[in-house]
Amino acid sequence: MNIIMTPTQKYNDLKSLVKRSYADEKERNEMWEYIAGYILANNGNEIQENNLEAFSRLTEHKGRLAHIDIIVDATDLDKRAAEMEKAFLDSIGKAWPNPWVLICYGKTIGTDHELNRFFYIKKEG
Repeated sequence: MNIIMTPTQKYNDLKSLVKRSYADEKERNEMWEYIAGYILANNGNEIQENNLEAFSRLTEHKGRLAHIDIIVDATDLDKRAAEMEKAFLDSIGKAWPNPWVLICYGKTIGTDHELNRFFYIKKEG
C-alpha cells in the first residue's frame, strides 16, 4: 500500500532527520535554518514543494544527515563556476558511497564569497 505524504509531513520528517543527525544544538539550528531557507517561501509561510522534494528523498535512507561546506569566490562568475565544479566533484568523492542529494543554494558570506552546502546521508557503522 502506498502512503501519500503531505508536504507538511515531509517537512516534519526532514526536520526530525536534522534533529537526530546533529547532536550540537547550535549546529543543528544552523543546518535547519539553512535548509528551511531553501524550502520555504513567503517569509517562511509556504513550502516550495520542488525544493522540499529534493530533501525529502534523504529521509528514505538509513543514516544521519551530513554536509560538506563549499565556499567559492563570488566576484568572478567564470572563477566561481570553475571552483564550484571542482568543489562539487570533490564533495562527491568525500561522500561516496553514501547516498547524496544536492548542493543547497548559495548564501553570501562577507562581500566576495558564497557558501553552498552539499548534503548527503552518512551511513551508520
